[in-house]
This record gives sequence, structure tokens and C-alpha cells, in this order.
Amino acid sequence: MFNVIRSIERPECLSRGIYNDPSVTAALKKIFHGKCYLCEQSRLSDPEIEHFIPHEGNDDLKYAWDNLFYSCSRCNSIKSNRHVNLLDCSDPILDVSMEIIHLAPSISSEDVIIRMSDENNTNERTGNTILLLKECYNSKSTGLRGITRENLLENLLRNYTNFLLARQALINLESTEEEINYAKARIKAMCKISFPFSIFWKWHIRLDNFLLEQHPNLIGELGF
Repeated sequence: MFNVIRSIERPECLSRGIYNDPSVTAALKKIFHGKCYLCEQSRLSDPEIEHFIPHEGNDDLKYAWDNLFYSCSRCNSIKSNRHVNLLDCSDPILDVSMEIIHLAPSISSEDVIIRMSDENNTNERTGNTILLLKECYNSKSTGLRGITRENLLENLLRNYTNFLLARQALINLESTEEEINYAKARIKAMCKISFPFSIFWKWHIRLDNFLLEQHPNLIGELGF
């Protein structure tokens, strides 16, 4: 997950009881950098407006601007109204990127690793969010979910391959200064919130002791 700032004013149509409107979709797409707020896929072909707190027919929640999030159809379907009391990535006092470790697998048949960043964390919302994210990344409980997971993992692994190529340039003793600077620029771009799966690359760097031994100032250089 990644933090967002809800910098756009509440669309006027919400006051008229309409949330599935192009103005709402366009505003949410900009706020959430065109990414699903749960799985972090970008350039969605199936974006949906998701109610963070299930409205259950409550108009105050149904049309509340702070309750509308940008999601892919897979994650929206998985979350449904079953997953509640979650970490809110639009909460200005919460850094959701530091709460939960995200690690990409080496092959698509393996599970994406989602776990607490602090083993002593007893926050119920963090635990609930981890359960949801595990399901978003790994669920193949139906035939269709198996297909959408396959597509999700292929997208993740394609970006992971690019990350590993840049990482290799950073640790290769034969890399020139120009190659190292180019690799840092590539990784910095991948760690921007607007980049797909950005939380993964941040955690892969934070937990990579060998890489950080070679480049102890890397996290500061990348700006996170």
C-alpha cells in the first residue's frame, strides 16, 4: 500500500447522490496515481470505485468523498464487505508504507509475501489489512481469480526483473560510474509512488543487507 493525499475537492455530483460519475473516477485516478490502492497495479483496464467502509445502504458512507477509493475489479471483489477496520492510506498521520512488508516471489506459483514490519505490532487494523492484501495478491479461489492472479503476478514479476537488473548493476564490480548512476536513477523512478508496485521495491531495498553494504547511502539517495 502507498499513502495518498486527497488533494481534490469533493465532486459536486456526490451531493446529488451520484458517485459512479466520470468526474469522480477522474479525480480518484489522479489522487491514487492511476493505481489500485491495494495491489498497486497501474493503468487499470478495469478500474472501480471502492467504498473503503462498506456503505450497506447508508447514504452518508455511500457518497462520502473520503470513503471512495480507486481499485481494480479483482481487489474490489476480494475486499467486498468482508474486510473492514483496515489501514487507511489517505490518513495523513499514518505512513502505511512502513507498516507492512511486501516482497515479490521469484516465480508466479509462489505466494507474494505480506507480513508485519514490526513483529510486536498488535494493531488490529494492520493485521486485518495484511489478511486482505494476502488474499488480493494470492487468492485463486475461483477459476476467474486464478486467471486474474496470473496476470497480476506476471505484471509484478516483469517489474521485479527490471528491478533486479538495476540492482545487479549496483553490486557488479565491473559496473562503471555511469552504469551505477543509471541504475540508481532507474530504481529511484521505480520507488516513486506513481510507479506500479512501488512498495515492493522499497522493501526489497530496505531488507537487502548486501546491497546496502555496497551503497550505505542508497535509501537517502532514493528519497525514502
